[in-house]
Amino acid sequence: MQMRAFAIREVDLDARRREVRVEGELDLSVADQLRQRLDAAANDDVDVFVCLERCDFIDSTGIAAIIFAHKQLASRGRRLLVCGPSRQVSRILTVTGLDHAGLVYASVEEALAGGFAASEFVSAGDATALARL
Repeated sequence: MQMRAFAIREVDLDARRREVRVEGELDLSVADQLRQRLDAAANDDVDVFVCLERCDFIDSTGIAAIIFAHKQLASRGRRLLVCGPSRQVSRILTVTGLDHAGLVYASVEEALAGGFAASEFVSAGDATALARL
């Protein structure tokens, strides 16, 4: 399997929601680029969908960037959800337990229906699961 070149693309879905699409390998060499983009989204006061369907691999630094941004956004009353992880990335998220923290959805549409429709941004169960990571 040929790995894709790393890229981040952003699409504003509307004035309050942004999709951040990650392509290629999300590892130590590029995780800071994602962190910078997610920091900018937090400063722009938008909810964020991190879309990983074209992400071939994620390591602990990529996961840490997502968790950090989730906590940062939650502290501002905003939400970050991971959408459509590739099969490989989904396995890694499952091993780390991130998929059980209520942050991972099969698609943006599912996240819109479930995650962003929730009245509370971080439940006690989500906070407990994230604290373990």
